[in-house]
Amino acid sequence: MIVLRLLRILLRATAVLAAILLVLLGIAWLAGRASIARAEPETLVGLPSGIPGRIVMVQGRAVHIVERGTGAVLVLVHGFGGSTFDWEEHLLEPLAAGHRVIAVDLLGMGFSARHAGLAYGLELWAEQLRDLLATLDVPRATIVGHSLGGAVGTVFAARHPERVERLVLVAPFVPHRTATTLDRFTALETPGLGELLLGLYDGRPLRPSPSPAARARGEAIFRMRGTRDALLRGLRHGIDPSALDAALRGLTVPTLFVLGTADERVPYVAQRHAAAQVENALVLPIPGGGHWLLHEHPARVAEAIREFAGASGAAESP
Repeated sequence: MIVLRLLRILLRATAVLAAILLVLLGIAWLAGRASIARAEPETLVGLPSGIPGRIVMVQGRAVHIVERGTGAVLVLVHGFGGSTFDWEEHLLEPLAAGHRVIAVDLLGMGFSARHAGLAYGLELWAEQLRDLLATLDVPRATIVGHSLGGAVGTVFAARHPERVERLVLVAPFVPHRTATTLDRFTALETPGLGELLLGLYDGRPLRPSPSPAARARGEAIFRMRGTRDALLRGLRHGIDPSALDAALRGLTVPTLFVLGTADERVPYVAQRHAAAQVENALVLPIPGGGHWLLHEHPARVAEAIREFAGASGAAESP
């Protein structure tokens, strides 16, 4: 009898706690939606003054790209919540010395289109790359992706290997959710909590010591209506770890992993495990490097990309 009474008390307490939690998440959702509405007062129409590059219409959607140089094509894909500026700041010009470089804003991010009906996620973004290359009349390219952009490049290369010369994954997002460093995204995936957190976020880059130019670009992007919804929907519904894992195992194009051994976002051991699934993949560890290799070690990253892609598209490796 005593055990049954304790069990009933425990069940009632659990139900009460669950109800309280639901109420708190509901309040957080309402507060988050209100914060998002205040944080995004502007509507994206065309390319704002002072932003480099141009808008290309891809399947009826506006896509922002920044281009430099001539030669074999490199397509640069940014990470979660990023933009072409991630590449513009340190890598665009060095890479353009021997290539035609095309940095692209993924749909829902940067200055590319936001639409309420878009199914944001790896599938949409991979098909965006395919359609962009077709629009620009580029038959094949080397795809270079950082963080989430690495996952997008992986899915694209697995689905369309005939369009990919080579694949470079810089500190890529890989299927791994047991480390606490990746569990930070759990908060954004939680309805209510994610809205509240992003509603309070002003767009300042999360990487260490961002430059004033990086802060200004990020803040401008996150003033655009629809930005936070795109990120939340992409994260919650558009990233399937099992599909990404299958894409990694299905890669047939020459692939280079450029990894920071002290990556604070995606564990180095998880990235090495992912690289081991790719046949004949090359791995370049950067000792002590973190997740933001584009800004911490831009010269080393640029050198690795150039050597792997080859100044004329020839097969070379670091």
